[in-house]
Amino acid sequence: MWNIIKEYRHYIVAALIIMMPLVALNSGTKSPAPLMWFNKAAVRLTAPAQSVLTWAINKTWESVENYFFLLNVRQYNVELLSQNRKLMNELASFREVALENKRLRKLVRFSRSLAGHKITAKVIAQDLLPEFRTLRLNKGDKDGVSRGMAVVTHEGIVGRIIRVDKNYSDVLTLLDSSSNVAGLVQRNRTHGVVEGYTDNLLRMKHVRRTDDVRNGDDIISSGIGTLFPKGIVIGKVISVHKQKHGITQTIEIYPSVDFSRLEEVIIIKPEANIKISTAALTEPDMNEKKK
Repeated sequence: MWNIIKEYRHYIVAALIIMMPLVALNSGTKSPAPLMWFNKAAVRLTAPAQSVLTWAINKTWESVENYFFLLNVRQYNVELLSQNRKLMNELASFREVALENKRLRKLVRFSRSLAGHKITAKVIAQDLLPEFRTLRLNKGDKDGVSRGMAVVTHEGIVGRIIRVDKNYSDVLTLLDSSSNVAGLVQRNRTHGVVEGYTDNLLRMKHVRRTDDVRNGDDIISSGIGTLFPKGIVIGKVISVHKQKHGITQTIEIYPSVDFSRLEEVIIIKPEANIKISTAALTEPDMNEKKK
């Protein structure tokens, strides 16, 4: 077959050249007419090639469209991701503000029951060393803070101011072993001294062995001294240890303040105590002398 085509190729090319104008003239007419034999032959020969060419063009165009579409979608996704992150950050900020407002409202309500000058401060740092359990606040000398002031929160007693700078101050917390406060059992008014014991526990000393102290009892400040107001919560009794030989017992207390999550506190400057006049104390003796 290929030899025949090769031998008569000149005649076949000449026949195709002659037929092409005929096919073009017949195809270009607008009047309806039946297809000639050469039209049918041309259609049969070119239809498969046209189908393949049309499929290739459609697929290529579809691929180009999909490529540009995917580029747009990718860019759109990047923009959506950026907006989503921005909205999530804003939402987190709003939640943080709401939580802070909630905590501050509790502090404000609690501070109304406290006498003296009050300063609200934020905790900006914590000392991680077990030897010094301290907090650093964002208020200092320029805000009216001075050494010895009491530090409390709506949860209970935090500690006392031990160092003051112009813009910050340090608090020695109740968890420190050198810290102590006069306390009492709220149920039966048993007195003792509360001091730091472990990383998260307090203990109450100088309690008589015969005093009735039970697990679950609330310990509050007794008001003895000029530092902490009376009635501020210190913690809850979790164990009572009575010595076999002795007159006292040791009480372990879980503090009411969660020092690991402390964020805002109130610094209190107590009102000046009324001093008893020495003249009043000596007046009876003077009257006796007059007699």
